[in-house]
Amino acid sequence: ESNALVNISLALSETEKIGLKNVLQLIVNSARELMPNTQQAVIHMLDAENQVLIPAAVIGYENFVEGKRKMRLGEGVAGQVIASGETINIPDVETDARFVKLGIPPAFRSLTVAPVQSGDQKLGTISILSSTPNAFSQREVQLLSALGTQAALAIENAHLLESIQQSLKETNALYRINQGLASSLQTDELLKETVDLLQKSFHYYHVQIYVADSESGNFVARAGSGWTGDALTAQKYSLAPGEGIVGYAAETGTPFFTNHVDQVVFFTRNPLLPDTKSELAVPVKVGDSILGVLDVQHIPPHDLTQRDIQLVSTVADQLAIALQNANLYEELQISLQHEKAIRNQLVQNERLAVMGRLLATVSHELNNPLQAIQNALFLLREERGISLQGKQDLEIVLAESERMAGIIERLRSTYRAPQPQDFQFTQVNDIVQDVLALITTHLRHNQVSFHFDADPSLPMIPALADQLRQVVLNLLMNAVEAMTDGGQLTVTTRALPDQAEILLTVSDTGSGIEADILPNIFDAFVTNKLRGTGLGLTISYDIVIKHRGRITAENNPERGSTFSVWLPLENREVI
Repeated sequence: ESNALVNISLALSETEKIGLKNVLQLIVNSARELMPNTQQAVIHMLDAENQVLIPAAVIGYENFVEGKRKMRLGEGVAGQVIASGETINIPDVETDARFVKLGIPPAFRSLTVAPVQSGDQKLGTISILSSTPNAFSQREVQLLSALGTQAALAIENAHLLESIQQSLKETNALYRINQGLASSLQTDELLKETVDLLQKSFHYYHVQIYVADSESGNFVARAGSGWTGDALTAQKYSLAPGEGIVGYAAETGTPFFTNHVDQVVFFTRNPLLPDTKSELAVPVKVGDSILGVLDVQHIPPHDLTQRDIQLVSTVADQLAIALQNANLYEELQISLQHEKAIRNQLVQNERLAVMGRLLATVSHELNNPLQAIQNALFLLREERGISLQGKQDLEIVLAESERMAGIIERLRSTYRAPQPQDFQFTQVNDIVQDVLALITTHLRHNQVSFHFDADPSLPMIPALADQLRQVVLNLLMNAVEAMTDGGQLTVTTRALPDQAEILLTVSDTGSGIEADILPNIFDAFVTNKLRGTGLGLTISYDIVIKHRGRITAENNPERGSTFSVWLPLENREVI
């Protein structure tokens, strides 16, 4: 006995190396060896949640299945031992009333069952059986109780070791998750890293993070583990507040978990996760604001425990801070981009203002000598003795000088500060039709088809009609020139009452705008045309700004480019 107990004690000290299963097997082997009349011995471990005793180590059973049979609490002598915490010795099952026959004659006559417990914690039982009545003496009953204590120590050591290992694993995972969350400000990246790390570290069936959608109010799958998570994220799978366990946690703002999802009335099973038995959903929130939900699902034989709740709740808290920081970073980036766009627009406006003043000065200075030239030409035309050829040449010079005077006057009017009374209510659809009438022949010669998608309810706007006509003409001519091999030119007008604006777009199917000049397309002298001056779009931009509108240029996804012009419905303060 002493040698056997010493061997068991040594095994207990090396449970980490030997393993709980081998230690328990050593104990049942020792039981049969120390008590000669023992024919079978078995250690049952208690499954407290399911209220059953599960065989953990057996010896002496010819029928392996019989030795591995589970017993419900309350069944037989083992159930009585669990309830009382005392060892029970049945000298003869045929005559002892404590042994309840279940219809099948037992294959043994003697039975002794001792509790396996640590303090008040019931862990299971250890039993020895014999086909001989009165097989076990009081000394052997005491010895079996001692072996039960040894089994309890082995189980406690194993649980302690398992707890330590689990704690180390959780600490390591939390550290890695925290490091990942702290080092990344990209929302999608940090969410994906979190779910992958949770799934790989703790072997959950599935991990998914849902993020609140400000528009719909639903919680949308943003990142998930494995291909299932990628599929749910790709299809933007969502749950409304109160829908499913995720929706319930989001609506109540508290964690919810169950190991029996089919017993939860509001559980919603996803077809991509057919085997889920356990689910834990923890809100990701900052204060009273719920940013999302961290959802963990598991399958048999695994159950979720209080440790899982603590772990996932801790990750959710870290995730909330990281999401808040990422959202702040994204908002900061948007603000910086907006500030940069405003700064660029101010620089552009200043450039245009300088160019406008320059052109106004140049046009004024050119106008004086041009008028002198025109006056001289008019006098020369009245002279006698000029040949027919000379008169024809003189008429050409006069016509060109008048055209030059018209160009100078348009430049002066374009860059002359407008007055509120100069703006007249204008129908942009009519302006497009007027410009189309001017360029129809040009379109036909260049094999360009034209489509005008006009909004019939387009309201009139306060505008300088001649200058808007110049803008439309510039945009259409540029579009035609971009389609060297012909193509499709599409003009669209739309009313935007919610924005108190109208929208005019001009799209072509040409070669598009080169990437290096697109950001500066409205700057003066920026062009990719061999014979262009690079002033047409600059003047158009200035005219639109003068109307308190906006103009943008972008390349189409497939081919060509689109210019968009927004003009206000009201006569705002003019520039």
